[in-house]
Amino acid sequence: MEYTKQQARAYAEEKNHPGFLIERDLPGLLAKYVKTGARALDYGCGAGLMMPLLKGAGFDVEGMDISANMLSLAITDHKNTAFTRINSASIPRPDASYGLVMLSYVLVEIASLSEIKAIICEVKRVLKPDGVAVVIASSEQKFQGNWLLINNDFPENRALTSGCRVKCSVVGSGVVFEDFFWTDKDYRSVFSQSGLEVLECHQPLGKPEDGMPWKDELYSPLFSIYILGRWLA
Repeated sequence: MEYTKQQARAYAEEKNHPGFLIERDLPGLLAKYVKTGARALDYGCGAGLMMPLLKGAGFDVEGMDISANMLSLAITDHKNTAFTRINSASIPRPDASYGLVMLSYVLVEIASLSEIKAIICEVKRVLKPDGVAVVIASSEQKFQGNWLLINNDFPENRALTSGCRVKCSVVGSGVVFEDFFWTDKDYRSVFSQSGLEVLECHQPLGKPEDGMPWKDELYSPLFSIYILGRWLA
């Protein structure tokens, strides 16, 4: 989707975000599956919020997005990083270009499984034979749980079916996220059809030692992190 300048800035400046759980666990997953120093693509990079984590993990990373306003912020906030504006499911790079492709909250914005498949097929094309794609998506539980940082009390969330629109907001913030609901079965089916194998699906939970007064996060996941590898056959 295209964001207005105001929406892009509000999204980029939102600090009280449940990405804490992602930032806590993702570095360990990357270290497990991807070689440090690999060339990486942040597909759907938005304002570049994943850049510090990816660079801190030792990757040579560039960003691509369809939103001009998001990329404008990314370019301003992340110097010495290459950013490219693209069309959906189009990565203007040769085959086997990357050891890592990151898709953080990208597929939740896609309105059809056919477009998701087109994106994943393009991701597979630019992955090296031993490369890995990481997809971060909302869990099925996200829109009906009782969370510390997420408010999901919106009419759209009361009758969930695949492909329906859903909403949530960050508690204490006016930033509202409007996405599409897809099940774990939907994602796995598209990944398989596109020739990518789920190597691991990690769903981070809150821990007492996090120092956060977690609610349902202690027992139920907000997010799913899919680690995908190419079928080598």
